[in-house]
Amino acid sequence: MKTVRTLAAACLIAASLTMPAHAEGLEGAADARAVIQSQLDAFSAKSAEDAYEFAAPNIRGMFPSAKVFGQMVKRGYPMVWSPADTEFLDAKALGKGIVQRLRVIDQKGRAHIAEYMMIQVDGEWRIAGVKITRDKTFGV
Repeated sequence: MKTVRTLAAACLIAASLTMPAHAEGLEGAADARAVIQSQLDAFSAKSAEDAYEFAAPNIRGMFPSAKVFGQMVKRGYPMVWSPADTEFLDAKALGKGIVQRLRVIDQKGRAHIAEYMMIQVDGEWRIAGVKITRDKTFGV
């Protein structure tokens, strides 16, 4: 599973190098943010089943049930499963998709940047991957 995350992160980093610096009013960005917020709300409610509904087919292929998906998020992304605070940052176009950045503060007060790769599936935005890094620009 670590190899899959490493590969996904590498692809996201490589793709992000070709994106414009900032995309004000990016078409679909508000809808993509709403999907991310809905998944965060589902995590806050401890509902892996509801959160799984927002996963793209590639994620569902790696984690074939809501239970397995929820366990992966709890273990691998605890700052997303139970954040103390979140703040939406910029969104950038990536081909037909969007990369939406968030600042996530974990329960210990540490800041992280979450880059959500959003794709459209049957006209609906879905989460195709998330890359998390520490936010060294935030705090003291």
